[in-house]
Amino acid sequence: MTTPPARQGIGRLIVVVAVTAVAAVAAGGAVAARQVPQAESPTHAAPLGGTPSPTLSATPHATSSPTPTPTPVKTTPKPPPPTAPKPTTAPPSTPQQPSGPIALEAAKLPQGQDPQVTYRFWHTVRGAGKQLTVPGSESLGDIARLGQGVLATTTGGELTELNSAGAVVRRVPHVTTLAGRPDGSAVAYAVTAPVESGEYGATLYSDTGDSERSVKLPDVLSIQILTYAKGTVYYRATAKGSERSGKLYTWTPGATAPVLVKTVPGEALAVSGDGRLAASLPANNNGDGCSTVVEVATGKKRFQTCDYRISGFTPDGAVALGVPAYGDSYCSNIVTALDARTGKVLRQWSGCFYRVAAEDDRNVLMVAVVSGGGQAPSTKSTIVRCSLDNATCERATEITSAKDVAFTS
Repeated sequence: MTTPPARQGIGRLIVVVAVTAVAAVAAGGAVAARQVPQAESPTHAAPLGGTPSPTLSATPHATSSPTPTPTPVKTTPKPPPPTAPKPTTAPPSTPQQPSGPIALEAAKLPQGQDPQVTYRFWHTVRGAGKQLTVPGSESLGDIARLGQGVLATTTGGELTELNSAGAVVRRVPHVTTLAGRPDGSAVAYAVTAPVESGEYGATLYSDTGDSERSVKLPDVLSIQILTYAKGTVYYRATAKGSERSGKLYTWTPGATAPVLVKTVPGEALAVSGDGRLAASLPANNNGDGCSTVVEVATGKKRFQTCDYRISGFTPDGAVALGVPAYGDSYCSNIVTALDARTGKVLRQWSGCFYRVAAEDDRNVLMVAVVSGGGQAPSTKSTIVRCSLDNATCERATEITSAKDVAFTS
């Protein structure tokens, strides 16, 4: 097992947290049309603080009623035609059921404030601290801050740590998963056995900048850190003999062994920032299937959906975020916010989205394609912020041609 080398000649690093980067789930347009309610005419996003404006449609011209012919016969006037009752307006804090997804045209949205979480344009890390650039040309995976420094993984499996001045403090091989605490006080990462060795095993680390603790996981084949919540690391791992079943475990730094979370069945997808809720897929699934949301402490089932794959939660655990459960494209064409208690659809946005995560309890961030897409070099994208209260949206960043845009939350 590889032990991370000590930092060379660098003072105490404070490191920031990154919340698990959420992988984009593809979704085909035809299937999504079956999965979500469709409005009779598309609705377009309005700026935050405004209201969505429906697409104008032709309105029939009013026609005058013919003048009744006087008659000596006494008749009873016909009652006016019944009118549909007006919908009851929900309190401002309670989102109303949408009639269909709101179509986002990212290029036409107004510019708002920067994301309030760490994000990156290719190798340049921004937000929640000083802007730093991770050296190298390889694509990055997870990012996190520790104080004013930055940690990042590469798709090739190397952890790079920068100090507040942007200098490389250390490089650790065989690291593909990284997450941080929201307050930036600690990060967690895992070093796995080299693939070419054919060996099992991993070592899970928690680093506060002042001290580092670890635990050995001898039977682990693969590992993915889902969140670092309130001093506890939540991770999904497959073990020798059960290669297709990624179970949920917790580890409190300092403990001699992790704990299997038996209340969460199947393969864990996401854990809320407060550690109360988890989403999972059926065990040994093929990548598609019905997401189930349960309470971690008791195993009580909140809801199950076969239309959406739950990819995350708001920090307070009140809202679950999902993308279409079945997809065959390079981006998700629908993002859905669901009530985490009942599974009721609260908000939906349509477009082409690479990633989605909660910025806070009331706002959602989405990496939206403005033009191009896929591997096209001319692709342009931006991070969009949408409100859960009124579904209005704005751009949280400028439109960029960066090869990859991602964030943590």
